[in-house]
Amino acid sequence: MELIAEAGIEDVLELSRLGPEEFADAVLRPVGTEVVVAGADFRFGHGRSGDLALLENLGFETRVVPLTEGVSSSTIRDLLRGGEVERAAKLLGRAPEVEGTVVTGDARGGTLGFPTANLRIERDLLVPAFGIYAGAAEGKPAAISIGTNPHYGGQERRVEAHLLDFEGDLYGRRLVLQLWRRLREEQAFENEKALVEQIARDVEETRRALPPV
Repeated sequence: MELIAEAGIEDVLELSRLGPEEFADAVLRPVGTEVVVAGADFRFGHGRSGDLALLENLGFETRVVPLTEGVSSSTIRDLLRGGEVERAAKLLGRAPEVEGTVVTGDARGGTLGFPTANLRIERDLLVPAFGIYAGAAEGKPAAISIGTNPHYGGQERRVEAHLLDFEGDLYGRRLVLQLWRRLREEQAFENEKALVEQIARDVEETRRALPPV
């Protein structure tokens, strides 16, 4: 998304309409791209009309990465949409991530004893299925909530992270959340005491969680 903004492009839809030569001139050259590394079946530009050979003709150095059977961006996106972050991690070779800017939230987490960093996520970025996840951020374990906060009747999607053993101000910063394991679905509780007890269990599970191998 930062590349799109630097190129003066309004959104992903506008980006998708660029021909391959236009994409190279509007996005790749302005950021100083010299080498493009991609799989042999890589296509780009409107109608998937550009390939690595075209990039070479346009003056870029290209390096072909061997394809791995059973691994594709479509498969990984489907797994993330289903909340299967551990399976997605095996295909990615690393934990999947969600990135956004920390903004002011409702401050409910702090009143419950579990302060959270609330992320504003670019609308075009893929966010995994709603649920509670164990993960990490800023080098600390993090209990992560993705969803609408149904206990309080929320409607808007939110991404919140409680960083364990963390002290500091994250407001206005870009924060990258690693998603290690989906702990459970989000849910409403009978009362706030039950909610706090469940959050405490989520935090303890997060503390014991290990990065995906």
